[in-house]
Amino acid sequence: MSTLTARMPAGARPSRVLVSFSAFVALVAFGFLILLARGTVFIPIGEVTQILLGGEGSRDIHRVIVMDARLPKAITAVFAGAALGVGGALMQTLFRNPLADPFVLGVSSGAVLGAAIVILGTSTTGWLSGLTIVRQLGVTGAAVAGAGLVLVLALAFARRVGNPTTVLIVGVMFGFLSGALVDVLVYYADPERLQGLASFTRGTVRDVSWHDLQVVAPACVAVILASVLLAKSMNILLLGENYAATMGIKVRPIQFSALAIVAILAGVVTAYCGAIGFVGLAAPHLVRGILRDSNHFVVLPGSALVGALLVLLAEYVAGGNGLTNVSLPLNSVTAFVGAPVVLWVLLRRRREAGQVPS
Repeated sequence: MSTLTARMPAGARPSRVLVSFSAFVALVAFGFLILLARGTVFIPIGEVTQILLGGEGSRDIHRVIVMDARLPKAITAVFAGAALGVGGALMQTLFRNPLADPFVLGVSSGAVLGAAIVILGTSTTGWLSGLTIVRQLGVTGAAVAGAGLVLVLALAFARRVGNPTTVLIVGVMFGFLSGALVDVLVYYADPERLQGLASFTRGTVRDVSWHDLQVVAPACVAVILASVLLAKSMNILLLGENYAATMGIKVRPIQFSALAIVAILAGVVTAYCGAIGFVGLAAPHLVRGILRDSNHFVVLPGSALVGALLVLLAEYVAGGNGLTNVSLPLNSVTAFVGAPVVLWVLLRRRREAGQVPS
């Protein structure tokens, strides 16, 4: 039995939760300010704070850099990380698989496929930031539809096979299949239209504008808040569908609602930021490990905060502000966090399986 379904949610001490959440918020705020301060032009954090509060910088160009160049990127990193963290937490319970997340199970690849069909199939060339709000919503809707389709197929396989490892393999296959279809579309597309798809495979928050945030921010906030309404039901689902049904939980509507939430979150993030891997996998496990609690009333908001922190830190490094002097794909950095978490989960499950009496 999966470690996610072996027991009811453990309760962490209120003081531990309060201290941990205070630390999460402080770290997110610090990472946010660091991302605004560091870059080709260094701006002191004190000056960044002054600019954010409506004051003037020591130089006019500093205000332009912070407000127009860096602030949309930092806000997008927060929303994208929070969305992926919540989506990963829901998927790990929904599929009863500790290694489930939108990237690993091919959901992000499905979203890329949906977006690619719209971008490469339109008559207007150019990058996503140049699209009108109507066409942006079209790309976003296609990404959500692609993510939802893969989710439904993956859940159908999960219900038939039951084995978490098999479900994981099936998800990876869906990801490869979606990627192959995107490659076919790219092969037959007009080369001038390929720029609009360039960032989807590597993930980035650097191309999101204030105009794009009019879609990203409300969508992520609304759906993340909606996920909290499922927290009680998801807690009961930790013990399995049969137990949930005996407790009066309508399993199918809850599963459909969770699928819709994950599809919207993954679709919106992928439509504007590309496929960002491993954040949705790592954030929930880090929260459960730090808080020693699997209660979704704690795990969901905690995953949102930790997910936001992971993307902020990854963008700090990937943007040439941290360990490198060049810009890296965001996925290259998040993999350094996600891969060790995968190994840790596998080793922990193997150790726990070895402790089970025969």
